[in-house]
Amino acid sequence: MITSTPVQTFKRILVILTACVLQLTCAFVFAADNGVSAELHAFKVVSGANGQKLVATADALPGDTIEYQVTYRNAGAAPARDVLATLPVPTGGMAYVADSATPAKVQASLDGKQYAPVPLTRNVVRDGKQVTETVPVAEYRFLRWQLGELAPGRSITVSSRMRLDGASKQ
Repeated sequence: MITSTPVQTFKRILVILTACVLQLTCAFVFAADNGVSAELHAFKVVSGANGQKLVATADALPGDTIEYQVTYRNAGAAPARDVLATLPVPTGGMAYVADSATPAKVQASLDGKQYAPVPLTRNVVRDGKQVTETVPVAEYRFLRWQLGELAPGRSITVSSRMRLDGASKQ
């Protein structure tokens, strides 16, 4: 019999709620925009003798890596222009896994307002000197892809992996 601690149970609930919020956010944001809708799926990355596979999931335990896939579909009659795909990085111990975004040309944000290509950098003062440092991926809160035009009847999927407990490497 497998038992869960209260923290593990909380984190399972957190992943489920985050997935629901992401799905609702995506659907509401894009459903009214030129007929574009978004559908979110979450998969646990499972390693085995034959490599990695993805297993549909609604929960995760500390140390698990989850791959979020969002498919944007244009059901409208006209092309949707300037389509932006945004994927929030769940809070509460989830962190973006570096270099896991697909398409690879992705932007990130710490606040959901200002985006820049990854890896993010920032200027800080160290020992009285201004230096540029790379922002740890664990601080990323949003990912965004500029998808451009999406023709009627077409779809595109973006994805990224997140790891539970703040670790940024798989």
